[in-house]
Amino acid sequence: MTHAPCPSRTLAVLALLGSLSLAACKSPGDGRVANPFARATASPPGSTTAAALPDLCALLSRAEVADAAGTDIPFHRAERGQNYIACAYHHGADRTSAAIYVQYQTGTAGSVDVTAAGAETTVSGMRARWQERGAKLMVAVDRDLLIVNLGISTKRVREGDPRALAVELAERVLVDLL
Repeated sequence: MTHAPCPSRTLAVLALLGSLSLAACKSPGDGRVANPFARATASPPGSTTAAALPDLCALLSRAEVADAAGTDIPFHRAERGQNYIACAYHHGADRTSAAIYVQYQTGTAGSVDVTAAGAETTVSGMRARWQERGAKLMVAVDRDLLIVNLGISTKRVREGDPRALAVELAERVLVDLL
């Protein structure tokens, strides 16, 4: 003799399994149900996520860069990557024109020590290195790195004193960053 499943018993088992599943996915203390298919987004301790990177274009306005450089900056734009953010301050009206780049990279402060080229210096009390060739200043900010790259060696800026300009721009960012 074959036995047909009892519909009421099947429904009771399904209801019990459903409530156990919901209880397993429930977030502690907040009453919401967590998404069991969501990917974990935890970062390793001490790392900075892209969301936590500073908004360099907000920290250093186009007008501030133009004033410090003594030249027009009609266009600027932000670039964001996995472990960096940059703001490019262009001398022309599009992204192909010469630009001053200010960049913040997480976890790369050691570059200041590894790079043999350039002169060691300090900016706002932090280790830094100025590279005349390429007109680039690198500043160690804890474990991170702030880079000011004038990238415009053929463009006359700041009465021919690119190092002073790079230091001033870095200091302006650091005042608001720290």
